Amino acid sequence: METNPLINAMDPSITLWQFLLHLLEDQRQRHLISWTGEDGEFKLLDAEEVARLWGLRKNKHNMNYDKLSRALRYYYDKVRLKHLYVSH
Repeated sequence: METNPLINAMDPSITLWQFLLHLLEDQRQRHLISWTGEDGEFKLLDAEEVARLWGLRKNKHNMNYDKLSRALRYYYDKVRLKHLYVSH
């Protein structure tokens, strides 16, 4: 069973954008994701780990960055997320 408080504390019905916002607001997750300082833009510093955590949250253990990025494009297309930068 996953013991990470980030995973266990969240509502299972959380949306991806809520999950990312939660990570962005958590100082302990700065190694995973951070604001770029530019009007709502953020950068995934460890995209695979963010994808893994999202998969655990949604009980989708085969989640990877490719799948996560498809979901992010949905938000980008809907103008919910202004832009996404990813470092590999």
